[in-house]
Amino acid sequence: MHRPTTGAGRAHPYHRVRALDPLDLSARDVQAWVALEARAAEPNAFLSPHFILPALRHLDPQIKPMALFVERVFAGQRELLGVAVLRRTAGTRSFPLSHWIAYASRHSYLSGLLVDQERPDEVIETVLHHLDRKGGHNGLELPRVELDGRVGRALAESVLVGHGVDAGIGERRAVLHPASAGPALVKQVFGKRAKDLERRMRRLREQGEVNWRCHRGAGMPAAVVEDFLALEHAGWKGSEGTSLRANAPDERFFREMVAGFAEEQRAVFTEVVLDGRAIASACHFLSGGAGFCFKIGWDPQYRAFSPGILNEVEFIRHAPEVFADVGFFDSGASEDSFINELWPERRTLGTITLTTAPLARWVAQTASSAHRLRRQWQTSPLHPLSWHASKPEWITVASESLSTFPIVL
Repeated sequence: MHRPTTGAGRAHPYHRVRALDPLDLSARDVQAWVALEARAAEPNAFLSPHFILPALRHLDPQIKPMALFVERVFAGQRELLGVAVLRRTAGTRSFPLSHWIAYASRHSYLSGLLVDQERPDEVIETVLHHLDRKGGHNGLELPRVELDGRVGRALAESVLVGHGVDAGIGERRAVLHPASAGPALVKQVFGKRAKDLERRMRRLREQGEVNWRCHRGAGMPAAVVEDFLALEHAGWKGSEGTSLRANAPDERFFREMVAGFAEEQRAVFTEVVLDGRAIASACHFLSGGAGFCFKIGWDPQYRAFSPGILNEVEFIRHAPEVFADVGFFDSGASEDSFINELWPERRTLGTITLTTAPLARWVAQTASSAHRLRRQWQTSPLHPLSWHASKPEWITVASESLSTFPIVL
């Protein structure tokens, strides 16, 4: 069994862990975090400092998490190998005992650990060893992580003595590989409905000049961000007070987050534009060669033309050229979302729980099994409320647009 080594004054490389306040990091620490994100074993925009730090500042100022920086130290130099942003919890539905849990905001569609692609096993063992030394907890919970990814496999195969592992399957998440997209995929997923799409586009062009735009270069125009916020606020979320613009902390979070990603040319907005004015907009972020869908908005005045769907269609159509450097896009969508009919590929997400004692492992496994059975019942066609299953916010907005464009495959 590999046991992480720590300590100064060694003649060979060793690992050390620094437990830091994430809102009190030095500029050097943040830069090292950004560099690690680019070479991480698993791309994850929701673990970027450009996402987590604005979220902590504006969405969750009451939470006092701990950022564990796992570093390789040698000859006076240090290299960041892993970052884990964790908070203490008295218990969750999946693990009803006190433990550490990966931080996730209300706008996070993934969580987990950010680890160097060359040393995922070493980083994970170092983090767990550090938590063991701190004591006073029953384990570590990582919700919404890819079970088949490199980090998920390393966690599931952890060989640390005294740790039990439970991987509960949560959902099958739709993904899109740009290389496999294009006009042929549009034709495949829409089938006979492609003619209805063409009709809606023709009718929209009768209203004026229609264009599709993708913004992802240096210097994100301020008007693009403003248009997105206005469109995301224009639908039912604005009326119900759940849009980004309806809540000042959420809007501040979004603006700071976009500015951080955009500075590195990693913020993406796609738009359907009518006579120079955006009537549909979608926001995405890039991380480590992958894309992550965030939210969408569209003008309800043009509901009859399904602008949200048209924006998605053009995204799929142009993806091979516009996103040739992106390996895949994570939809952020639930299993009952319309996006699953458009994006045929999947990856499996779930909650991985690592426990430190037999009793804690039994509790975690029992809770996970109960949650899995409850979820199967709630999503069963026999359940009377199954059709009211909740969706991520950006998918719900898109579904409202979809109501005028039923897809039957």
